[in-house]
Amino acid sequence: MKLNNASHKPLYLQLKEVIKEDINRGVYKSGQQLPPEGELCEMYGVSRITTRRAITELVEAGILQRQQGKGTFVTATKLKRELIAVNGFSEFLTQTGQLPQPQIISTALIEADKAIASPLQIAVGTPILQLKRLHYVNDAPLVWETVYYPLTRFPQLEKYIAESISTYQVLKKYYQVEPASNLKTLNVIMATQEEAELLRCSIGTPLYQIDKVAYDNTGSPFHSSSSLIPTDRVTFTINTGQNRSQ
Repeated sequence: MKLNNASHKPLYLQLKEVIKEDINRGVYKSGQQLPPEGELCEMYGVSRITTRRAITELVEAGILQRQQGKGTFVTATKLKRELIAVNGFSEFLTQTGQLPQPQIISTALIEADKAIASPLQIAVGTPILQLKRLHYVNDAPLVWETVYYPLTRFPQLEKYIAESISTYQVLKKYYQVEPASNLKTLNVIMATQEEAELLRCSIGTPLYQIDKVAYDNTGSPFHSSSSLIPTDRVTFTINTGQNRSQ
């Protein structure tokens, strides 16, 4: 689409409006990277100076976000997530009408060290399934998660987990275990190079680090996890059970 050179409206303002319209129409989705500057110039028939000014003003308006060394992205819409919710991330997305997109990065059979064994109330050396996953929303990575499951309680879990989007559904179907409560610890850390690459953010981006131990209805811990989420993509809420109007 070429812009109107005969219009009294400056070309950079026309380009701003066109890009905003494209975002609203879903041409560029939340978290998606825009084409390179040179390609935008060709697409819209404008100079680099015009393109740069339009992009800069959209960044200043919070509609776009520059990531050093990577490019310009549509600012991801923030999700609202109840911090003390006991459901898994896939269940949460399903409840909000979105399609869960988990990607298993690796699975490993390891022995529990003290840091893993203590919260799970198991012996050091117990066989553990270590699962590393990325959770995507609208094709953009949102959560980098490392989870630990005791294989003495969940034999052959590595087999079943590859067949389902939700690990909680697997635990319910094959082992009759459902989450009843959890203990979470929330901290903020800065993204390392590896974490930045996985989550498509800049090195040093603030990340929520959520360490969790999940308990069943008997009060027994059945898995632990550590999740990393960019702070600009999620807002956590806490419902204490009081009147919401207060």
